[in-house]
Amino acid sequence: MKKLGVNTAGGVLDIIGAVLYFIALFVILGSAVTEAVTTGSTDTSNTLATVFLVYAAVCVLIHIIGLVQSRKVGIKLVGNILGIIGHAVYLFFGAILGWVAMILVIISAVFTLKDNKY
Repeated sequence: MKKLGVNTAGGVLDIIGAVLYFIALFVILGSAVTEAVTTGSTDTSNTLATVFLVYAAVCVLIHIIGLVQSRKVGIKLVGNILGIIGHAVYLFFGAILGWVAMILVIISAVFTLKDNKY
C-alpha cells in the first residue's frame, strides 16, 4: 500500500504542533510579563500568539486536504478528523486549551501516520 504524502506531512506537523502547543502558554505568558516589566507594549506577545494561530490554521487545512484524499483512496479518516478537531481547538480557544489540543494532536499523529485501509 502506498502512503499518502499529505498524511505523512500531517502527522509530522501534528508532532511539531504538539510540542508548540505544550510550550505556547509558557512562551506567550513569559513574553507578556517581560514586556509589561520592561516596555509596557504587547507587540511581541501578540506576534507570538498570531504565529501559533497561523500554524494551527495551516494544520487544519492540511488535515482537511488529507481527509478528502484519504476518503478517495479508502484510508481510515480517524487521524485527520482528530487533527482537524485538535488544531481547531487551539485555533478557536488559543493557548488556554493548548494542553487539550496537544493531546488530541498526539493521538491524531499516531492514527495519521498509520495510514490503514478500511
